[in-house]
Amino acid sequence: MNLNDLRILLIGDSITEGFNVNIYLPKLNITNKGFSGDSTQETLNRISSDWFIPEPHFIFICIGTNDFARGRDDVFMLEGIISIFDKIRTHVLKSRIVITSIFPTRNNSERPNNRIVNFNCMLKNFAISKDILFFNLNEHFSDREGELINEFTDDGLHLNDYAYKYWALKLFEFISLTNIN
Repeated sequence: MNLNDLRILLIGDSITEGFNVNIYLPKLNITNKGFSGDSTQETLNRISSDWFIPEPHFIFICIGTNDFARGRDDVFMLEGIISIFDKIRTHVLKSRIVITSIFPTRNNSERPNNRIVNFNCMLKNFAISKDILFFNLNEHFSDREGELINEFTDDGLHLNDYAYKYWALKLFEFISLTNIN
């Protein structure tokens, strides 16, 4: 299928919300349902059947950084993402659901990178167990110390224009390669 004909849905928090698809990937049909401040629980409650009409070809879920900041444990967070996945599956039959890794942070004690890396391993294992795709952006956004690349952020958490352009490139590559298979 031609990439321009694909319908893509992004679900997440403020990091996703900041991904202005009209600027970074204007030729693709992407709907962005990122909401600032959302954790797994708000995302689960916010999901609406109208998000899936017409049914997207790809649904990317990138949520969890705010759960870290709220002191939630990894099991609670994973259960929240599993619930999000299950709720989405009640609305779609053919969509390819993609679990996206949580981005690294820079000098952010509420969101320690070693914990983020471990949690991303849990997300990857969940994706494998459900035979769905895992999109590891963390590895592309981390420096040698495992921190968010300094040039990608102004506050240590949120992405800047340079980082969103890089995300757009990685997303385009991922969709291109996955769409072929």
